[in-house]
Amino acid sequence: MKNPGTKVGSILFIAIFLLAAADSFAQSGNWLANNVLSLFQDAPWKLGSIRAYRQFTLGNAGYDSDIYYGYYDTHYPDVSFNAGPAFQWFAPLSKLIIFDSYQSLQGAFYFKNDRERAFDFVTRNQVHFLSKKFYGKTGINYSNVRQRFSPELLIHIRQEEISWDGLFLWQFSRSGAVAWQIRGAKLNYRQSDYQEINLKQELNRNEYFADAFLYFQPGASFRLYLNGQVGLYDFQYRESQFKNSRTYAAYGGLEFIPASGPMRRAFQGSLNLGYMYLDIKSRDFKDASGVVGNGNVLINLSHWLSLQAYYSRDFSVSVYSSLLHYLQTTYGGGLRFTLSKRVTLGNNFAQGLSKYPFSQEEGLTGPEYRFTTVMANLGIRLSRDWSLNIFGTLNQRKILPEERKLKRYFIGFNLIFGSIPGENILPIPSLL
Repeated sequence: MKNPGTKVGSILFIAIFLLAAADSFAQSGNWLANNVLSLFQDAPWKLGSIRAYRQFTLGNAGYDSDIYYGYYDTHYPDVSFNAGPAFQWFAPLSKLIIFDSYQSLQGAFYFKNDRERAFDFVTRNQVHFLSKKFYGKTGINYSNVRQRFSPELLIHIRQEEISWDGLFLWQFSRSGAVAWQIRGAKLNYRQSDYQEINLKQELNRNEYFADAFLYFQPGASFRLYLNGQVGLYDFQYRESQFKNSRTYAAYGGLEFIPASGPMRRAFQGSLNLGYMYLDIKSRDFKDASGVVGNGNVLINLSHWLSLQAYYSRDFSVSVYSSLLHYLQTTYGGGLRFTLSKRVTLGNNFAQGLSKYPFSQEEGLTGPEYRFTTVMANLGIRLSRDWSLNIFGTLNQRKILPEERKLKRYFIGFNLIFGSIPGENILPIPSLL
């Protein structure tokens, strides 16, 4: 099935080149161009015209009471850690064009269960086109990661993803902007089977999304936006192509703008809420729809106390052919205490539920997955480049209607050297 955004993407990139050549950039330019230029100028490593960031992480180092979350009858406790470097490079191709490349290599090490040892690699490569009123980017990305990525799968599965994205933003005034974004991804799963399910056959697919945004920023502290989206799921194997579907969604959102320098605003983060309609190709299934969205907001109640709240609700592809998709809802929050300039103490409580809106056979319903997570952490800024986070988590999962309970706990720490902008460097969370 052809990517519906291919022609649109070609037109957008021709327009970007013409606009970039015609318009000179200044620091008073649009929101996104200013941010990319600042990251380029503030990078700690400099080699000629090239700027770079670096980071090394020793993460999730600690004791896990059961690395398989109770999936097997026998518990498998272990001591494990993830470690590896990440780099990000910025190179100016011209006055108005900057190349940005991010690479991360992480190793997962288990002392007892050596079959779980693995290496993960992620690279994201983008070209940014800067202008006073216009901003554009295009990128090619690749990731090969082994992870536990859904409530249905309690074991680690390797996912390979090759993706491409393009973005064009026009800031037509100080308070208003419009943007268009197109994305495409090819998802491959290496694990051959799970509970007699062929994961490659069930999950390998192509995904395409096209978005349009309208932004309004009435002041320096927040911006509002509307987002319309069309999506396409195209499964690679003939046996699974009955799951091919289109999605139509509309969102409204609010984004809080970070303050510059050491100043801290009362509200940080973003939130959105919308409605999605899934149009299934197969006539054996009824279409589904529902409220979707996500948000993560930090409220600074005082200089030493902050409140965090978050939620997420969205459809995801199921490993079960007869159930198509599941709808997952997660919500939670916690407190963060700033004990000093270098030390913070926090806690977090989260709950979630996954349900199946589809059924191929009359009367067939899928299981429900409920989970609860309690977490506490102590953050310490050791120096300008070093930070330490000590944490503990307690997790419980319930699988209904059989009332199966699965529990695990983890105690460990993260040690981080350096900092890096990351895979998404844009200051507008909705443009991920």
